[in-house]
Amino acid sequence: MAAQHHLSNTVPFLKKWLPFTVRMALAAVFLYAGATKLMDVQAFARVIGEFGILPHPLPGLAAIMLPVLEVVAGAGLVVNMRGSLAAVTGMTLLFMGVLGYAMAAGLTIADCGCFEPGELPEGVADGSALREAFVRDIVLLAACVYLYWSRMTAPLFLSRQQSEEAV
Repeated sequence: MAAQHHLSNTVPFLKKWLPFTVRMALAAVFLYAGATKLMDVQAFARVIGEFGILPHPLPGLAAIMLPVLEVVAGAGLVVNMRGSLAAVTGMTLLFMGVLGYAMAAGLTIADCGCFEPGELPEGVADGSALREAFVRDIVLLAACVYLYWSRMTAPLFLSRQQSEEAV
């Protein structure tokens, strides 16, 4: 009987705090990624240019806009602002699309541009950075999917107010 009572207390606790923890971790990733790119916008523009997707001068514009969007969306996740999870999910899918294109095209870009430009040591231009970044993005996408799922299932375990506060 005591074990059953303990379990019934654990489920609401996990339903509240696990989504919060995942949301904060996702926010931290996007805040860090955006902030480090903003520290050297020119280097990030060069990385974007290496993918060969955007014509000149769009890599420079993207190098400013994308990190700002990452920081705003990350901050939005911290305060649970409506639309921030959708923005993070959309950016993650965009990143996966760009990385998938680069891998399919056989590009051997040494720096994926995911975080601080120049994050990788010289001499690793074998495409492994792209594969590693793609796997990282799968994990980020899984976190996004989990947060969407937790929002849909939270009312089953918590009151409406508690579920909105939890995620």
